Amino acid sequence: MIERRKFPRFLARVKAYFPGDSTGYTVTNISWKGLFIKTPHKFNLEKRLIYFELEIPEIGRIPIYGYIVHQGTDKEPGLGIEILEVDKNLGPVWGLYIKALNLLKEAREEYERRLKEQTKQSEEG
Repeated sequence: MIERRKFPRFLARVKAYFPGDSTGYTVTNISWKGLFIKTPHKFNLEKRLIYFELEIPEIGRIPIYGYIVHQGTDKEPGLGIEILEVDKNLGPVWGLYIKALNLLKEAREEYERRLKEQTKQSEEG
C-alpha cells in the first residue's frame, strides 16, 4: 500500500468532542493536516464536512473544521479527518502543538536509542 500522507503522524493523547455530545472520543494519531478519532458511530458521508473540538491537555479546546475522508475499518472503527481550518485564530497554537508532538517523538526515539546502547554496553562489559 502506498503511503499518501503529506505530513508525519504522531501518537496523541487528546479527546475530540462533537457538538451536542458530551462524550470525549479518543484521538489515536494527529498530523498537521489530519487525525483519526476512534468512534463506534457511523456518520453520514453525504455530509462530509464536520466540526469538532480537540481538548489538548495543558492547553485547552481547539475548534476544528474538517472533511471526513474515511470511517476506519471493522477492526478499528472511527473517522479519518482532513483538517480544513483551525477556528478562532488558534492556528498558531495548533502549529506549536504539532511542533511539540514532533519534539516528544524525537525525545522518545533518543531515549530508546540510549537504552539500547546501555543494554549493549552492559552485555559486553
